[in-house]
Amino acid sequence: MTTSLRTARRALRGTLSAGAVAVAAVVPLLCAAPAHATADDTSVYVWATGVNVRACPQVSAACPPISHAQIGKRWVTAFCQRTGSEVTDGPYRNDWWVQVNAGGPIGWISAVYVRGGANDEPVPGLPTDSDCR
Repeated sequence: MTTSLRTARRALRGTLSAGAVAVAAVVPLLCAAPAHATADDTSVYVWATGVNVRACPQVSAACPPISHAQIGKRWVTAFCQRTGSEVTDGPYRNDWWVQVNAGGPIGWISAVYVRGGANDEPVPGLPTDSDCR
């Protein structure tokens, strides 16, 4: 961390409420380019809210959402992608699923909700199922 950044943070802490400091600390993280967790992991942006995380790459009674695992509008660590059941949301549709860790259990979300892909195409730059965990 640079000296000017440390100085700016001290100034903010002295003049803003605790809530405003927390917001000021989070905003740059939300706007920053995705960071790589490791050489094999990539961050992807989930553009929707309330996206269910599932134990497998499909929407079915056999693969319900993981309890208390919903994500939305933030960067998450992605490990790989593979095809599964097709999901449609408005003009978007895709049968590719992304394995993610959003700070909870590792699970699957539809690629429909990941920024940067196209209909019925894998997410660019993300490995396919040979790299899944």
